Parts: sequence; C-alpha cells; structure tokens
Amino acid sequence: MNWQLFGIYISSWYFCSIALSIYNRWMFDPKDGLGVTFPIILTSFHQFTLWFLSYIYIKVMDRNTTRTIPTVKWSFYAKFLIPTAVATAGDIGFSNVSFKFVPLSVYTIVKSSSIAFVLLFSCLFKLEKFHWKLGAIVSVMFVGVALMVYKPNSTSGEDTDEGTLVFGALLVLMSAALSGLRWVFTQLILKKRAPAQDATEANKIAALESQRENREDVKPEKPHPIYTIYQLAPIMGATLLITALIVERPIPGLFACNLFKTHFNPDLTITAVTGLRGFVLMVIPGVAVFVLTLSEFGILQMAKVLTLSVSGIVKEVLTILFGVWILHERISGVYNILGMSIVLLDVCYYNYFRYRQKTSVWTKTRYEHHPTKRQSNSYRQEKLPPLLLAVQTQMRTATNGTTSTTS
Repeated sequence: MNWQLFGIYISSWYFCSIALSIYNRWMFDPKDGLGVTFPIILTSFHQFTLWFLSYIYIKVMDRNTTRTIPTVKWSFYAKFLIPTAVATAGDIGFSNVSFKFVPLSVYTIVKSSSIAFVLLFSCLFKLEKFHWKLGAIVSVMFVGVALMVYKPNSTSGEDTDEGTLVFGALLVLMSAALSGLRWVFTQLILKKRAPAQDATEANKIAALESQRENREDVKPEKPHPIYTIYQLAPIMGATLLITALIVERPIPGLFACNLFKTHFNPDLTITAVTGLRGFVLMVIPGVAVFVLTLSEFGILQMAKVLTLSVSGIVKEVLTILFGVWILHERISGVYNILGMSIVLLDVCYYNYFRYRQKTSVWTKTRYEHHPTKRQSNSYRQEKLPPLLLAVQTQMRTATNGTTSTTS
C-alpha cells in the first residue's frame, strides 16, 4: 500500500468533511454566523455545482478511452434513481436547516444515529435479516440521542432555547432517517446494476481461495461514485429548488441577506465584489463535497470498509473538538455528555458487529462449497487465533521457499 497516498486521502477526507460541517454551521447560524435564512435554495445550488464538476471530471478522465456515460432507462430512473435522489435531497436539506437550531456537536452525534435507520430500512426492504443485537443497537442509539438533548430542571428563561434545541434535533433525526432510506435505495440500485452472474459458484469460491491462500492484493473494481453523482445531482438539485421556491420563496430576499454583504458594505448595495463573494461562498460546499467523494473512494480502493468506518468515528470526534475550539460550543450537563458517549460507543460496537458478521459469512460460504476441505488443515487453521495463524503461515512460507505478499 502507498501509505503516503493513503495519508493524503485520509487528510483530505477529514479536512473537507470537518470544514464543510463548520462552514455550514457558520453559514446558517443566526447568532454567531452569517444567518442566511435560505438553506434549501443554497443546498440546491450546491447540487448543481456538484453535477457540473462531475460532468467535467467524467469528460476529462474518459477523453482517451472508449468508456461513455452509462445510459439509464426511464423506468429505472422512476423506480430507483428518483427516490434515491429525493431521499438524498431531503437528507442534505434537513441537515442544513438544522444548523439554524442546533450546535455542531449535537448535530454530529444525532446524525450518527443514521445507522439505526439503515438497519430499520434494511430489515423492512429485506436487505438485512433481523438480529436481536441489531435491535439492541438501534434502541441504545435512540437512548443516547434522547440524552443528548435532555436538559433537566431548565428555568423559564431556558425554555425557548430547549425547545429550539429539541426542534433542531428532530430535524437532524429526519435527516438521519432519510439518510438510512437513501442507503437502502443505493443498495437496491447496486443490486439491479450488478453484472450478470456468468461465473459459476465454484469459480467464485476458487477466486476467493486464490486470493486468501496466495494473500494477493486482488480487489474487484468498485463502481466510481462520480457517475452516480452525475445521475443523482440534477434530480436532487431540482427537488430542492422546487421545495425552496414553495417553502422559502427566496426571490428577492436571497440577494438582501448577509451572503452578499461585507463589513464594509452593510447596506443592500450589491456590487461586483460582493456578488463575486456571494457566488464563491455558494460554490465552496459543492467543491468540498466533490473532493470529499473522491477522497472517500480513494480510501475504499486502498483499504477495507472497516478502515473507513473506524476513520469515520475518529472524524466525528474531531468534528466535535473543532466545534468546541473554533465555534466555542460547549457540551454541558452530565446527561448530554453521557448521551454523546453512549452514541459513540454504540457506533463503535456496530462497526465491530458488522465486521464479525462479514467474516462469519465468508468462512461459512467457503466451508459449504468445499465439503472435501471441511476437515483439512487449511480450514482448521482459520479457527486459530490470528497471531498464531500468521506465525504458522510464515513458517509454511519459509519452508516452501516462497514469498507472500500481504494486502
């Protein structure tokens, strides 16, 4: 693995994600930020920016190849792509609106509950078999979220702030629910687009055997997310635009907000400089999401999904710390701190549980399709502790006089 390139991917992923969260909080915060009151129309502009960048990227990367942008039937659009785009638009829209009501730390933790909705919708759409541990993970997640926004013995002067916080947390929960629904639709899209299963089951298992036994870094090519963004972004942008025109009615109020003002020009006098400033501020999130997507894809190409999951947990903790440092936010109260800790630990356990599930499924599949190897030495070795298995593998490799390449 090229660790230098991997470090660049991780750093850019962290930077773009954390900076984007802080930027959105600053953009829509009515107290300490710009206080822009049109989050939906701005989010729509972000999606059109993302679609434009995706189009440029595809044209540049495919200019010397015969690969073209895949065409999609309208029936597929209506059944899968449009629901996915609408769910994604709602996810992003509710997220940005919630920044007007909740601090970044609360947003980050509550948004982590999206994995609970992923599990719920996965069971509903029969993509996941229900397990009592999954139910426990979801229940504990919601308990932690409730503790995050719970403030006992609040005075009458704090009732308004508490109500605002609860309302903002509900917006984040709606965003998390739509995020879970979006994930399920994405899995359905990938299933429908999966290539025909020409290879027999024996060939698949043989390929897995070769990869495992020879320890070669052979990974299937993952579909590039930029193509998915290119197809979804215009639908998301149009959905948000229509919603904004109905709900926010941004014209002409958008051009009178702080987005097009400076400290030197507090009055409504849009000049070329203030207009350019507002345009740049509107473009920045789209560019950040584009770089974020490329970085995330690069990480998945070089490492396992578990690495991305663990890195995501670290990223959430860093987001909270940067919110405290830059935005001067505070997490006060024993219940709030306890709730934050419960959610983070629950997310950690969820990733561990999923990792163990995938490992168990792989071993079971190999066992069922190789009955002659059930009692073989290679199969028994899989039940050994990882350290002992690694030592025996090195000894066997040295005896055979070969060199093993680890992924």
